[in-house]
Amino acid sequence: MTREDLGARVRRLEQLTRGLAQEAALWRDGNDPLNYRERMAYLAAIQDALAAAETGRVVLARAYGRMDLDAIPRPPCP
Repeated sequence: MTREDLGARVRRLEQLTRGLAQEAALWRDGNDPLNYRERMAYLAAIQDALAAAETGRVVLARAYGRMDLDAIPRPPCP
């Protein structure tokens, strides 16, 4: 996997997290055919997915940033 591949994955996860956040916001209004328990269960699942996707995005973004730092030449240690 190249650095460019990693950057593309970070961007896809950003899109996914935005989409999941929008989905959660739409369902919070309660204008749907689900009863309260069904809505809460669905929202909990969406929020779990959102948290997992965001965690993955952060891990990959940190690795992407580290690769930038690894590319900077450093002076030798004395």
